[in-house]
Amino acid sequence: MKRLWIIITTVVVLAALGAGAGWYLGHDRLDTVRGVVGSEKASFFADQRVKDAFASHGLRVETDSRGSREMATTVPLDRYDFAFPGSAQAADRVKQARPATGTYAPFWSPLAVATFTPVADLLAAEGVARRAPEGHWVLDLRGYLDLAGRDVRWDQLKGNVAYPARRDVLVTTTHPGDSNSAGVYAWLALQELGGGATALDQVVRLFTDQGGLERSTEDPFEKYLSQGLNYTPLVLVYEAQYVEAAHAGTLPANATLLYLAPTTPSAHTVVAFGGPGDDVGRLLVTDPDLTRLAAEHGFRTGDEAAVESVLAQVPAGGAPLPARLTDIVPAPAPEVVDSLLTTLDQRLRP
Repeated sequence: MKRLWIIITTVVVLAALGAGAGWYLGHDRLDTVRGVVGSEKASFFADQRVKDAFASHGLRVETDSRGSREMATTVPLDRYDFAFPGSAQAADRVKQARPATGTYAPFWSPLAVATFTPVADLLAAEGVARRAPEGHWVLDLRGYLDLAGRDVRWDQLKGNVAYPARRDVLVTTTHPGDSNSAGVYAWLALQELGGGATALDQVVRLFTDQGGLERSTEDPFEKYLSQGLNYTPLVLVYEAQYVEAAHAGTLPANATLLYLAPTTPSAHTVVAFGGPGDDVGRLLVTDPDLTRLAAEHGFRTGDEAAVESVLAQVPAGGAPLPARLTDIVPAPAPEVVDSLLTTLDQRLRP
């Protein structure tokens, strides 16, 4: 009997060692693919389930995070197999910096403003924010720009007990020269103001009046999560960031989301620099597990049912987030954005 137990124990140990060796060898054979991604996608690539999905195709994907527009200016792209900025316009600039073998747009996310329900109520009383018929909050961009253009302070708003600070009513953003979100926001603002030199001056002030500007979209959002109203009442974000934080349970008390009206789609685009980068781009578009996980992280993919299911679970100010957005304008041509951002960069850099 004792001999039998020794044999059984030996078999179990050898089986365990064999399984461990197989696991190690399987992962050791993975092809490493390196990418630089927008900061809002860092947690997606850090998700172990995402890593496992890529591993099932023989890939180990390693990423660094940078601002989307920064990728084409200060990032050494020759170190990477792919870049993954936050828009087609930013992707076009990346392609100018380094020739691409392919581009892929697996998902998108609209710009929005992370705030708090008492602040949204306050802006609604000013006629700047409203509830859409579906229940979610909308920020009237033209109305907001009028407040900002008149240098209205929070403590000047009638009945303001939510945030009576002696600070201008301003959305906190990143630097438009570094980050796609701020660049698109600047373009939307310029369109709403009618274009021209006077409008451009006001757009410049939307940034200079903030003081120091962060370089990536994740930075101000993280401060919104950790500091709440002690940081700022309005933060420009991607919808995906808010959805992801809601699922993680890290949103501050009374958090809600204002959708810009109008807004424009921001198609997060993979720019591949060779075969491994192309593999990542194709898998993000076609692999059902990666598509599902992207939706769970708040990105809008081609799987509308999955996206709708995720958004329905994220109440914001007493209503779920909308599966469809209606007040959308076409995305600008890359050369239009480049011209605007070159001008802004010249006026904003010290």
